Amino acid sequence: MDIRNLDRRAIGATGAIVAALTDAQLDLPTPCAEWTVRELIGHLVDNNRGLLRRVGAEAPERSGDPRADYRASAEALVRAFADDAALAVRVPMPAVGRDVSGRTALTVHFSDVLVHGWDLARAVGADHAFDPELASAAAEIVGRFPDEVWAESGALFAPKLAADPADPADPADPADPSVRLLGLTGRDQGWTPARS
Repeated sequence: MDIRNLDRRAIGATGAIVAALTDAQLDLPTPCAEWTVRELIGHLVDNNRGLLRRVGAEAPERSGDPRADYRASAEALVRAFADDAALAVRVPMPAVGRDVSGRTALTVHFSDVLVHGWDLARAVGADHAFDPELASAAAEIVGRFPDEVWAESGALFAPKLAADPADPADPADPADPSVRLLGLTGRDQGWTPARS
């Protein structure tokens, strides 16, 4: 599994959603209760810029347009990780309390970008289906994360949700990687803007 290829594809899938957003949609609520669409894109841009700095690459200046900032920071990240050295750099991962390799940081980035694409699409009422290969890879990766990433303080994800509320012991349906990924990352598959 080439994490750089997976990350590029996730960046592209989410980038297509970001690029299609109108100004009026930027202040809509998202499934991430603390963020509007604009703020969620800001989170993605902050993550891109932070990871660029941690691997010793320059982050592009902000333009004031979240869509342009996403595109510029994502393109810079792809360029930075084209260098094999970026995969070996040690970077801090506060959620687990230790430094990890650039490769491991990129696996977290991949999962985060992919899932937030779903959040953005859902926020604006757009049809969205995960690429099955990306969903399967992300579900496998997230399923291996240590329990600390769901902890209260500094959590990477909301608490896991069961795919079947009648069986809360099952965090997600393993037969469907998209359902499993959403469950593992605490996403309510039925979320709509009206329910925010």
